[in-house]
Amino acid sequence: MDHTKINLIVRLQHLDNKIQNIVSLQKGLPEEIEALEEDIAFTAKQIEARKKIAAEHAKTRERLNDTIEHCRSKIKTFKDKQTLARNNKEYDALSKQIEYEEKEIAQADIQLQDIAQTEQKASEMQEKGRQLIAENRYDEISEDMMPDDILEQQLSDLRDQVEQKKEELESIIVETAGEVSALEQKISEQRTVVEKEAKRLLSKYDHLKNGNIQNAVVKLHRQACSGCNTRVPTNRHTLIVQGGFYLCESCGRIVVHERLFDEAAEQDG
Repeated sequence: MDHTKINLIVRLQHLDNKIQNIVSLQKGLPEEIEALEEDIAFTAKQIEARKKIAAEHAKTRERLNDTIEHCRSKIKTFKDKQTLARNNKEYDALSKQIEYEEKEIAQADIQLQDIAQTEQKASEMQEKGRQLIAENRYDEISEDMMPDDILEQQLSDLRDQVEQKKEELESIIVETAGEVSALEQKISEQRTVVEKEAKRLLSKYDHLKNGNIQNAVVKLHRQACSGCNTRVPTNRHTLIVQGGFYLCESCGRIVVHERLFDEAAEQDG
């Protein structure tokens, strides 16, 4: 067996591992930022929906009050005309107009009461939510129970957290940019070599990587594949010790002796 080929793929894995180690310095920050931004979008949507309802209520209330005021003005005018009515026919016609305007006022009053009741119910729900928060019973709080001021504060806190996480992530990226660039160049060069000298191994390596297995090449550890802890058949140990490799029957990883990784590190150093 040509052990040079397996050494080439081990070195490629070694370089990929170094990139992954740098990525791990980010401590899951990209995922945290994404989750926080989803929370921000959800909370902002809640606040916007409440503001929209409040604005609609205010607009409707203003319109209804204007209607009532206009109707009352017309009623006064009609009543003034009644005093000047020349006959019962004119008087009755004005009475019907007054009755119509009074119905308009009554309907407007009902709509105003509906708005007031809706707002009162929302206020009571939020007050209940405030009490539950004070008692640390957060699991019992529904979306409608969260008080407006606390919701606004949550949104502000979430935005502060995102900015803090982004700054932390940006700092790590800037600090490691040079090292990442150098490693990416080495990986590109190494892939070119492996493509030429060990194409089948590279194909297997890439297949595993595309299947979301980051460590396609792993060490033999305690007679087992260190990727999935499945024992390697005894008759394969000698081959691995001699610098060969074994394809794990369980996870498909390429299992090699740890010495090859040490040699790759020395070569990289």
